[in-house]
Amino acid sequence: MSLAVSNQKRAVILMVFPAVIFLLAIGIYPLLHSFYLLFNDWILTSGMPPRFNNFANFVQLIKDDRFYSSLLTTIRFTATAVPIELGLGLLLTLAVAKDTPFKKTCRSILLIPMMITPVVVGLMWKYMYNPSNGIINYMLSKIGIEGPIWLGEPKPALPAIIIMDIWQWTPFVFLILSAGMTSLPKEVFEASKVDGTNKFQNFRYITLPLLVPFILVALLMRFIDTFKIFDTIFVMTKGGPANATEVLSLYTYKVGLNFFDMGYAATLSYVILIIITVCTQQFIKLGKNNAEF
Repeated sequence: MSLAVSNQKRAVILMVFPAVIFLLAIGIYPLLHSFYLLFNDWILTSGMPPRFNNFANFVQLIKDDRFYSSLLTTIRFTATAVPIELGLGLLLTLAVAKDTPFKKTCRSILLIPMMITPVVVGLMWKYMYNPSNGIINYMLSKIGIEGPIWLGEPKPALPAIIIMDIWQWTPFVFLILSAGMTSLPKEVFEASKVDGTNKFQNFRYITLPLLVPFILVALLMRFIDTFKIFDTIFVMTKGGPANATEVLSLYTYKVGLNFFDMGYAATLSYVILIIITVCTQQFIKLGKNNAEF
């Protein structure tokens, strides 16, 4: 009996071992190596090994105006896109909540944007924003409005990318809230109907409080994605014009793979990691407090 258990344990270890090695190779080692680079000066193209520079990377970070500019752009992008996506996702969830013959069809259509690869979405919207032959300025001209050079001027560039992000990822919020809506207990709504509550009271005092855990999950996931967004902005503007759309992840990419300053790039990447980790902990605390309540 003990021999069979021992063989079973060996089999389990052998099956788990490749996954552990893979996790260490692509996750733990890069994280530790990047932490090592925080305290080193290493220009990748110099041919020289990393050189210990104490806290020089952090001093450079504090003095770097472009870091503050990219961080502010990231915060503006996240603080604008996420609440709008949440609001629209909630409205769509409520609109499709009723059982109708077209309910499944509407859900399928609404989910199409999030199924498209972000790079493809970036290219598609880049062509749509084209000032000469893009469809957006064409439609605006039909109602007597002269459209701006969306991605060629600093002022409209960031709003243009925010609109693109809302279009693609509002369906993701809708999907989470829609799943939450279907899981709500029907008995509560039946009891409220007997008590004579109206639709607004149902939403304010029953539906919305019960949806709070799902709202927090949607907010958390969208916050993480928007704060570290890279691919669509890189395809559409590469951070321009005049760094108007240069978010922190894109600036980190430029420092590491354009200027090959790996030590400072590691410092910037850890700033992103720390901010996301701290904010994630706050979302988790809100979730726990809501569960206790």
